[in-house]
Amino acid sequence: MPATPLNAPENATKQRSAAAPSISVGGQWIVDASGCDSKTLQSLSTIQSVCQDVIAALELKVIGDPPAHVFGPPHGVTALYLLSESHLAVHTYPEHGVATFNLVCCRETAVWDWQSQLQSRLSAAHVRIRHLRRGAWAEAGDEVNE
Repeated sequence: MPATPLNAPENATKQRSAAAPSISVGGQWIVDASGCDSKTLQSLSTIQSVCQDVIAALELKVIGDPPAHVFGPPHGVTALYLLSESHLAVHTYPEHGVATFNLVCCRETAVWDWQSQLQSRLSAAHVRIRHLRRGAWAEAGDEVNE
């Protein structure tokens, strides 16, 4: 999926999404799962298992001991993984049936099957995945300093 700056005008977005960044520093995946099972979203072990599988599949490296917190019913959990490649954060909202994941990685090709994994493991009815390429783009007429 091409990158789309969040506040870019539509025609500028189309022009930029086709071009590679002049300086790439990886990508950011924003994943929202809705219609999830509320009990599953309250399970820290389930959420940590999903995160650990993302990290293992993408061969990412965790720095330190990942902090996590269980807010207690009817609320969910939050976890943060500091990675040598950047970070993975997750927050769950059982009261709304929603889980949000944010993976920032210095590799643009850090692709994981969010759709089927979250449908299977969280009983998600809908999974929305957005990918932003991170870096610097040269504007038309701008010079790129190397």
